[in-house]
Amino acid sequence: MRSPLARVTLGAAILIDVLRVFLPSLITIFGSAGSTPAELIGVYALVWFLAAFLAVPAARLVRPGIVAVAGAVLLAAGRVALQATDGGSPQLYVASVALLGGLWWLAGTAMAAPGALLPGVVWGLAVATGLHAALDTVDLMWRGGAGPVVLVVLEAAAFVALLAWRSSTVESSSATADSPAPAPRALLAIGPAILLWNLYPGSPAHAQAADGWAPVPAALAVVVAGFLATALAARPRWTGHPIVPGVVLVASAAGFAFGAATIDGVHGVAPWWTVVVQLVGALALGACLGWAATLTAAADRPYRRGLLAATGLLLFMLFAFAYYAAYDLGVPNDYVPILVALVIAVLAAVGVRRGQTVRSVRPVLAALAGAVAAAVAVALVPVWRPASVAPEPPAEGLRIAAYNIRMGFGVAGTLTLREQAEVLRELRPHVIALSEVDRAWFLNGGHDDLRLIAESLGLRMIWAPAADEVWGDALLTNLPVTSVRNHVLVRGGPTGAQALEVGLRWAGRDITVIATHLQPPSGWEPLDQVEQLADIVRSAPKPVVVVGDLNLEPGEPAWDVLRAAGLVDAFAGDRPFVTIPSIRDEDSQIDHILTTPGFRYVDPANPDVPHSDHRPVAVTLIPTA
Repeated sequence: MRSPLARVTLGAAILIDVLRVFLPSLITIFGSAGSTPAELIGVYALVWFLAAFLAVPAARLVRPGIVAVAGAVLLAAGRVALQATDGGSPQLYVASVALLGGLWWLAGTAMAAPGALLPGVVWGLAVATGLHAALDTVDLMWRGGAGPVVLVVLEAAAFVALLAWRSSTVESSSATADSPAPAPRALLAIGPAILLWNLYPGSPAHAQAADGWAPVPAALAVVVAGFLATALAARPRWTGHPIVPGVVLVASAAGFAFGAATIDGVHGVAPWWTVVVQLVGALALGACLGWAATLTAAADRPYRRGLLAATGLLLFMLFAFAYYAAYDLGVPNDYVPILVALVIAVLAAVGVRRGQTVRSVRPVLAALAGAVAAAVAVALVPVWRPASVAPEPPAEGLRIAAYNIRMGFGVAGTLTLREQAEVLRELRPHVIALSEVDRAWFLNGGHDDLRLIAESLGLRMIWAPAADEVWGDALLTNLPVTSVRNHVLVRGGPTGAQALEVGLRWAGRDITVIATHLQPPSGWEPLDQVEQLADIVRSAPKPVVVVGDLNLEPGEPAWDVLRAAGLVDAFAGDRPFVTIPSIRDEDSQIDHILTTPGFRYVDPANPDVPHSDHRPVAVTLIPTA
């Protein structure tokens, strides 16, 4: 791979790595997982993306190449420094500074040597996806020990070394750069492409969450499609006309936006064909950026390229906010991926083009080599993944646990899926209800929380979407499952709510467990959602266990509605039973286990651990008859 293309590839991959830390840090540290208004979170992010525009006046004072090099060094140094942080404000601010370095590097490269920028971004997306999948979606940032530190340092050092190459970004004009510069407007596509890719085409976790796909084949398919997209970026004319991949990209985005179905009694699941939508979307996105790279400009206008590249990066933030903040603001977001795809398609399709002069087969061979190497790395994940260690439930009684896992992030804003699995194992449950389970959101780093915890514990997982096909609640168990269905609850809070009703067989008895995360309106006015849950309890086969983050306190009117439905508080003898870590100086009791009569309750637990903003809770049910 030529130096300019390799440089952009590695820089783009590092930038995406930083984004996988910056975005969840916004939510868990700056946003405190919902306590900070979404608008204020957006303002904080906006400041850093607006600061990218300062790269253009800086380039007028010094050479554009110097701006690119300065941004690249800040990106590389920031990524290395991130590995030394351990959550909290240092993680947030180091990630923010590293992000700014990456934005300046992209804007500076757009001004100094943009010839390899668009195909290099496609390669960077593919490499980032391959590394993410090869690490089982738990990136180096979230892994301890010396090994990840060494790998991050080597990655950053390689990037800095490429900066010193003779044909690097110290060039001051595209006329002397590695290849012809694309028209400035083509660079608008970079930010939207990075967002769209990580929303679905390049998301292994999203494919793994789809029905009918095993985790390894799903990740393999996404990774291979990503590298094949680099071939279409180099040879876009294979698609015949730019409108062809543009139409395909918009259609795939529509499939992603509306790809949900009722499967085996559970509403809102991603069907098998959404993975095909991902693969097609990746190829179409690569081709669109390839066509955009062939757009011609009437004159060399480096500062205009810098401005439009920075504008495209700002579009990344604006579209990301529109998509994810929609859940907090209670407005639709299905249009966002379609609109982003349309922007990319239009930028690729409209304009005068230069002839395609590159006839070498090297881009295609490099794409195939990358696909093979990444596929091998992904296929080896089950070999090095730690063996599952299942909980050892008590000999007497049915032990139930619940945990709001906060998208897999601890109080400090670090990924704590391993620690969450360990504390659940120590609670020794037969059944676990999980709330705030994220299976693919780029906002939270693109992890499948449910799969990673379930595989660590060796338990069967039953998934129930709430906000969308990859956000909701789940039930884990080692018991025989006799029935599964879920109920969509009336809308109350931001991310929707459902009630997952699972029939289990335990000690010769049939038990109904309802796992839910209630999302009430402010002040529980009206009580529609909890009244609907009460009706579900009344109609379910008895005995019934309701478990999860109910977002209500004992004694509230909503609590009385559930008590009137015949439910008994399993923790009544141990109140106050705090379910928020004491590190937050809270004494809330909002995570509950309620049952119909016929049990006594022993060995209650609510360990004060900082692996989420909630404590896990557990209790053993002993039948009284």
